[in-house]
Amino acid sequence: MKIVLPSGSSRTIAIATLAVLVLGLALSFSTWRNLRQQQESYREHALENAHSIAAGIEINLRRELRLPSMIDPSGTAALLHRTLARDFLREYIRRTDARFIGLYNPLGHILLSSHSDPKSLQEQLPTIAWERMNAGEWSGEMNFEGQPIMVLGRISHLAMNILCHDGNCPPDAQQPLLLVGVDMTRHLKGFEKYRHTAILQTGYILAVTILFWVLLMAVLRRAEQGRRLQRLESFNARLLDNMPDALLTLSADGVIMAANPAALTLMGNQEVVGQGFAHAFEALGMAAPCCPEQGWSTLRAGGRHLEVLQLALKDGSGQILVLIRDRTELASLERELHRNEKLAAIGRMAAGVAHEIRNPLSALRGFAQFFSKKLAGREPEELYARTMVQEADRLNRVITDLLFLARPRQLDFVQAALEDVFEETKNLLSMDLQARNCILEYDVRAGTVFADRDALKQALINLVMNSVFAMPEDGGKIVLRSLPGHAGVCLQVEDSGRGMSTEEREHALEPFFTTRNQGTGLGLAIVHAIMQEHGGTISIETSPGNGTTVSLLFPQPHEEPEDAPYCSGH
Repeated sequence: MKIVLPSGSSRTIAIATLAVLVLGLALSFSTWRNLRQQQESYREHALENAHSIAAGIEINLRRELRLPSMIDPSGTAALLHRTLARDFLREYIRRTDARFIGLYNPLGHILLSSHSDPKSLQEQLPTIAWERMNAGEWSGEMNFEGQPIMVLGRISHLAMNILCHDGNCPPDAQQPLLLVGVDMTRHLKGFEKYRHTAILQTGYILAVTILFWVLLMAVLRRAEQGRRLQRLESFNARLLDNMPDALLTLSADGVIMAANPAALTLMGNQEVVGQGFAHAFEALGMAAPCCPEQGWSTLRAGGRHLEVLQLALKDGSGQILVLIRDRTELASLERELHRNEKLAAIGRMAAGVAHEIRNPLSALRGFAQFFSKKLAGREPEELYARTMVQEADRLNRVITDLLFLARPRQLDFVQAALEDVFEETKNLLSMDLQARNCILEYDVRAGTVFADRDALKQALINLVMNSVFAMPEDGGKIVLRSLPGHAGVCLQVEDSGRGMSTEEREHALEPFFTTRNQGTGLGLAIVHAIMQEHGGTISIETSPGNGTTVSLLFPQPHEEPEDAPYCSGH
């Protein structure tokens, strides 16, 4: 059997997974933001370094390039002045992080450079760089000779001292621009080291988080398996506790190890766990089956009908599983079905032969009446003639009863007043009651019953007549009683007659079964048919010498209160 159990940890697993994802995204974003901030910090440091170098260049050039006043102003000193400035710039590059130093006019033409090929850097500068340098300052990152550099360009008024000597300036040396390129290799290496460390730390934290998540999933899965096992055990326990069939588990030596509530009820609520299987069945008045390989076996005792199945468990323990089904009610229904089939067969036969029998029977009864009158006063001829008439009438009643069983009737259901029905029944049978010295009383506790009035009266007449013939010679008492019940109205016919034996009780509802010489054996069969047409039931309580009580339960179209008595309350 496949069982689908609800999962209680899906939401917890989803929340835990979402938490890990959010934590991973947050940690990754935090690391990325820190790397960006650190990168900006290294760039700012490189830019500050470029500012420092630019300021140092301006100050040092102004101090180092002071020439003696005796130099010839014809232009030789000016040329020497610019040559010394270029040499100073190249020496400054060797001593600092600077990789390029140059002076440009506002249009971007080279005035002075520390590099032999200044155009390699000049050509990489975008147009907006020159515009921003003329406006004040510009900085950016570039590649120069295969190395990353931070380039700073700005207006440098002090640089005029480098280009001019004693007022002699080049014609294009107006508001010069100082361009400095600072090596960023050291800064980038520091940033790469920081980024490597940050990525390792982030990876370590993520790995620990994932490992924690995996362990958490394992714990949750284990807990879910435990809960599912508990639910499965609870389901199996409820299934075994509520199954209608008795279930026993026997040890290898036949001792009952477990029993469900149905088994305890079947065993009379006795404590069977720990007892022997055979001993438990002996308490029921039965012999325990002994062969598990035989399949289903049938046991009957005390009016009970049991079916037993024994299965040896295939786990090597030698234990045996015993399933017991109480088929008493089912056997009763099967007997009822057999009885109904028999009634149907009799009805079909009666319908077929009734017409063929009644016609000659009417002729025979007519001749018997004729001879009875013709032979009046002559004995024993007159007695024979009267006997023929009586027997013809009895045979006619048998045929009428058979047709009553065979013909389908259209019932007219009404709320019949039971006191009136009881009174009419008493009046109709008054002569028979007096002849047998019987007293008929009635006890009306339920005022009405939902039934066909004529069929109800027919059933009561048959039951009362059976009670009359069951009385001893000195008579007895018959009681008609109506009782309200939770499933309908119960009518009882109780007498103080001789009662029935167990065998008579089992065959009482069968057609043609009678214990009287003059009886037809169809009275109770007709009552049974009437109750079936009403959707009701008939039950008989009797024992030899203690009278008989026949109970008829008529269902109501609406349920009565549940606390009302059910066919009880004598």
